[in-house]
Amino acid sequence: SLTEKLVSVLPKMKCPHRLEPHQIQGLDFIHIFPVIQWLVKRAIETREEMGDYVRAYSISQFQKTHSLPEDEEFLQRKDKAVRAVLDVLEVYKPQRRYRRQRDAGELLDEESRVHSTLLEYGRRYGFSKQSKQDKVEEKKTQAAAPPPGMMEVSEEDDLQAAEEMRIKSLMTNMAAMENEEGKLTVRVGQSEEIKQIASEYAEKQSELSSEERSERYGPLQQHRRAVASLTKQIQHKTKQLEELQVKHSEVKTRSDDAKRKLMEATEQSESLMKELQSLEEMEEQADSRCV
Repeated sequence: SLTEKLVSVLPKMKCPHRLEPHQIQGLDFIHIFPVIQWLVKRAIETREEMGDYVRAYSISQFQKTHSLPEDEEFLQRKDKAVRAVLDVLEVYKPQRRYRRQRDAGELLDEESRVHSTLLEYGRRYGFSKQSKQDKVEEKKTQAAAPPPGMMEVSEEDDLQAAEEMRIKSLMTNMAAMENEEGKLTVRVGQSEEIKQIASEYAEKQSELSSEERSERYGPLQQHRRAVASLTKQIQHKTKQLEELQVKHSEVKTRSDDAKRKLMEATEQSESLMKELQSLEEMEEQADSRCV
């Protein structure tokens, strides 16, 4: 039965808890619960261990027959990128400029062979590295050596001079490649054509500049400039005149108001004087009657 099969499988899975078929049939939860708890824990551990492997396997199986839009776009970009990289490598690949002559002697040490190979492709190697014997001799002579700054400068100068002599000696055994010679002749011819074109351009430029100067400083141009300056002055003066007219109208209105007020004041003063005279006459008459 099913319960017997379950009970027989548990020892094979190395379950620490024992269970009997009648306990499962009788729903003995006290003994069933530890087994269920161990099985759940074991399932989680197995899923964690095999999850990455199963996921990778499923992805590989999916990619065998299916592809996403991102994958197709990546493949298209990949082809273009690979072609571009190959084109760049083809354009900027090392070009051999010199070739060592056959009658030249064979180079014995490895460093000289490296120098020679780099010079064939137009590259210069840096200062030579000191050998172990040179370092030992340098340590022996440190006691009687000059100050460190002067010693470093002199060593660099000596190394540079020795390196230049070495490069010159290696270059004497080099022969230029035929392709490079052809390129040099073509470049020389092109440089002569460029010089001729530059001289013609300079002549044309000088002619144009002379024509521009004649037009710039001719009588017609001077007359035009004078007319333009006069028109600017006229516009400026008319603007000033308009401003003065506005100010004049304002001042005139103010003066008219002042005149009107003055007339009113004079009329009032005259009326007051008349009234004052009449009052004085009335006082005189009253005084004469009293007497």
